[in-house]
Amino acid sequence: MKLNIHNLPELPPDDHPYYLLPEHRLELDGGTGLFYREAGRGTPVLLLHGLWTGAYTFRSLIEPLAARHRVVIPQLVDPAGANPLADDDYRPERLAGLVQAICRKLDLLGPVVVGHAESGLAAMHLALDRPGAMRSLVTVGMATELPRLSLRLKGWLLGNQRISEIWAQKGFSRPQLTALGLLDYADPAVVSRQEVRELARRWTTLPGARATSRILIQTLSKTYRTATIDRLASLAAGAGSFPVPLRLVHGSADTQAPPRQGEAIARSLPGAEWLVAEGSGGAVQVEQPAWLARIILAVAEGQA
Repeated sequence: MKLNIHNLPELPPDDHPYYLLPEHRLELDGGTGLFYREAGRGTPVLLLHGLWTGAYTFRSLIEPLAARHRVVIPQLVDPAGANPLADDDYRPERLAGLVQAICRKLDLLGPVVVGHAESGLAAMHLALDRPGAMRSLVTVGMATELPRLSLRLKGWLLGNQRISEIWAQKGFSRPQLTALGLLDYADPAVVSRQEVRELARRWTTLPGARATSRILIQTLSKTYRTATIDRLASLAAGAGSFPVPLRLVHGSADTQAPPRQGEAIARSLPGAEWLVAEGSGGAVQVEQPAWLARIILAVAEGQA
């Protein structure tokens, strides 16, 4: 996406209703803490953002979902870089434990889990390990492999500690431009100034920039997805179905998680369903929120 920071559209407005929701602090075992927002009542719906984005990415889903359900949106990455999670805790198989802890602490019994990008991988691990931990799973823009050689190469190069520090320093020197470069939208008109500011907060301190660069480097590593790929392949080889209802949502113009990846999973796992948002990139929740909300509501209410 080519978009200059000075040409961002004014809409949606900066005072989005997302900020009217109180921000709560959740203390987890081992001294880990994170913030979350919630709205509504009823069957819980847990919205998990990808590691390249933040909780604000789900802003347009709050109103349609909270009208009938309890919606919980945790901020998994501390924008200030003060979250005591170790780098390895952001691997999908470890991040699954964090998701489970959130559900336990907030009494989310049988939630519908919506996992964007890396959080979709984590939710898959949790469903496979503890099927009773969730009612159903919807993944959005989840990549099981990095399709572009440039990304693989970038991930390999950035694995070098010196390169990681260079990335952190560059991000710190231009936080808004760095944040803008993390967005993968087919339609730039949906990007708001507030969204860029939210993501830029991670890069406005050197500790935050360094922590963020390490997390992002990890997600670019080929091995980051190995455990998930192996588990899904093993399940498919045994002609097994996914333990909970599974919907795989992709944008037709997603360059990081091409739709064919979701199609391949759905074909190999009986009962899984693959859905494509025409014209969307890697964040369907921003580009086509009403369409995605209908899918989540149908799953939550047993209509699909």
